[in-house]
Amino acid sequence: MKSKVITSFKPSLLCVLLIAISVSAQQRPELPNTTRTISHPNIILIQADMQRYDALGAYGNPYINTPNLDRLAQSGTYFRHAYATSPVCAPSRWSLFSGMYTTSHQAYSNQHEAEGIELPTSLPMELKRLGYTNALIGKNHSFLSNREFDILRPIPENGHDFTVTRLAPRAAPWPAREDPMYLLTDRTLQFIDQRQAQEQPYFIWLSYLYPHTPYQVPEPYFSMYKDRALPPLQQENKGLEAAGKPFRQIFHQENNDRLLPFDDETTALMRHTYYGMVSLVDDQVGRLFDHLDRLGQRNDTIVIFTSDHGDYQGDHHMYTKSPAMYDCLIRVPLIFSWPGRIEAVTPDRTLVSQVDVMPTLLSLVGVDIPQQVQGIDLSKSLISGKWDREVRDVVFAEYGLPGASFDRQRLEEVFPDYKENPLNWAEGVPYEANPVSLAGRFRMARTLEWKYVEYEDGDNELYNMVHDPHELTNLYGTEEHSTAARALQKALREWKKDLPGIERDKEDLVPSFVDFYKRKTGRE
Repeated sequence: MKSKVITSFKPSLLCVLLIAISVSAQQRPELPNTTRTISHPNIILIQADMQRYDALGAYGNPYINTPNLDRLAQSGTYFRHAYATSPVCAPSRWSLFSGMYTTSHQAYSNQHEAEGIELPTSLPMELKRLGYTNALIGKNHSFLSNREFDILRPIPENGHDFTVTRLAPRAAPWPAREDPMYLLTDRTLQFIDQRQAQEQPYFIWLSYLYPHTPYQVPEPYFSMYKDRALPPLQQENKGLEAAGKPFRQIFHQENNDRLLPFDDETTALMRHTYYGMVSLVDDQVGRLFDHLDRLGQRNDTIVIFTSDHGDYQGDHHMYTKSPAMYDCLIRVPLIFSWPGRIEAVTPDRTLVSQVDVMPTLLSLVGVDIPQQVQGIDLSKSLISGKWDREVRDVVFAEYGLPGASFDRQRLEEVFPDYKENPLNWAEGVPYEANPVSLAGRFRMARTLEWKYVEYEDGDNELYNMVHDPHELTNLYGTEEHSTAARALQKALREWKKDLPGIERDKEDLVPSFVDFYKRKTGRE
């Protein structure tokens, strides 16, 4: 097969990662200790990057081996209907740590973390006030200063995503023991050992890069799923346009195909490699649990596992991610474990959002929830194990810049050479933040039965999540389903009307971003 592959992860990068971790560990002193009380458990928030909710055994996937994450799920509460607030990294992470939606914290995309916006409050900030020692170990892609963390052992996160031409899966040229995810776990275990003699509680954000692109993992993980069957792909039979999908999705697929053609061989290899990356992370979680057990700390430690968003993995004829609200992108794993305190249950019909994580953790350690927080405190139900009532009827998500979106005509006017010169990645510009994908706000309202996605240009979507769980047929505009559409439109209006920052929807930030993108990509 002829390939347009550009190798993106080389042995030299591993050296950079090791140096960054080592230097950072030497430069960041620990804070003086304060007194720990029994009501303040240690907290470890494990975050995978681009981890699909359904690529875990505990979430019903019989094809993948994740015994350690399955063990974590069985030891606590894991939610089958947990949703991120955005389909891309930075906005989702900001919501996780602030308990606020994108409209309010204003990190609209991965690009806009560079605007110098600081969060008014955050989980590590509130824990630090309580006396926690905070450690960031791994990928950041969220905080613009070091004020929230006492110990930094970061990794250069490649937060601005690799171009699709660098996605082709391959075996990593280093042994598993030297993989960056293994090294991050080493640093985590070292930090825990250093805190053994201290009374001050700690908060660790263990932020893995996997299974984010580039799809590359060392042996034996690269070949682990080579000859195994995987779940069937979920694809529109006649393509996105025939299925009534919004133009920005059609464009994203076309643009992907120009950068890396969508074929069966590449898709299969990509999926096998992705599963291997998930299994490598699972093994690292197992190392962490075994270490906590040896130290007798497991019952004194709240452990949370989640992701910032998912991955197409070939569904809808696409790779990686894009500005869209499909469950394969926006639905995430979410597990809370605190043996002896949090009940081991699975609320099958409970809708939760990642904005709920921050207020829930603060409540579990006895901290008042800041006024700006928009999420719901789940702590009482976690402790009691009783989920008789629904936490909420609907969850929301959003993405995009305020301003006019692109259609085919505007695309041809602004980027007349887009077919020969695809809207690609450039230094400082994440691929999914090209102007066509980013222009125009759009928002999702999701119940257990229905999903509605509303675009500023009216290119809307409606899916029956019971009969069409993979969102292959857009029902928006059909009279038969207009009642469901109107109900979710009303829910969105009610949610937006009092949302702090909603007044920025009236601005038009698209022209300035188009100019920025043209400068960065040499299209001026």
